[in-house]
Amino acid sequence: MTQKLYDQLSNSVRGINAATMRDVLLPLILGNETNGILYWIGKDLARQFPIASVSELVTLTRQLGLGNLKLVTEKNNTRIWELTGPVVEERVGIKKENTSFTLEAGFLAKEIEFQLSRLTEAKVTELKKDRVTIITESEAVTDESEVELVTFIKLADQASALDNNSEVNEKTSPKPTEKKPRKLTRSEKRQQKAEARAAKLAAKKAKKQAKQN
Repeated sequence: MTQKLYDQLSNSVRGINAATMRDVLLPLILGNETNGILYWIGKDLARQFPIASVSELVTLTRQLGLGNLKLVTEKNNTRIWELTGPVVEERVGIKKENTSFTLEAGFLAKEIEFQLSRLTEAKVTELKKDRVTIITESEAVTDESEVELVTFIKLADQASALDNNSEVNEKTSPKPTEKKPRKLTRSEKRQQKAEARAAKLAAKKAKKQAKQN
């Protein structure tokens, strides 16, 4: 390891442990098969975190430390994505054009496959110093068994957002105005008193009859 590489790893936004594992040890272990194996590892990663929407996919990608994901264009069954952020810039800076993003591609492919119920594959099409472009392409299936069935999870960020929105709505929503009771007219007051007296007399009469029986 060179001094330059050590300095880059020791100052990593991911921490030296994670940076060394991803960009030093894995390539050493996997050798020439790094890209292919990491692609399938990315798919296995998606199986552990199946989510139901693009917005959740953006959140999960960030939570996993893979970078800031953005859906750039969508046409028919093809989607173009961009991955940016400090992690991406750092990783490209360490190994330049040799930096592998096939794990991210496999991860995207499987997540989109779950969401669309269509067989999906992905590939890295462009790698720049501050961004990576990934294309996912999906195709319809002839047999439903070709697509894995999963139970989607609910992300912590999404749950917090829902809770916060509920709290905001409770605080900001206008409370229903309480209607003040209408004042009784004189005739209504007299009628009310008469009804009370009649009820009282009826109770006394019923009590007296009960004693006689």
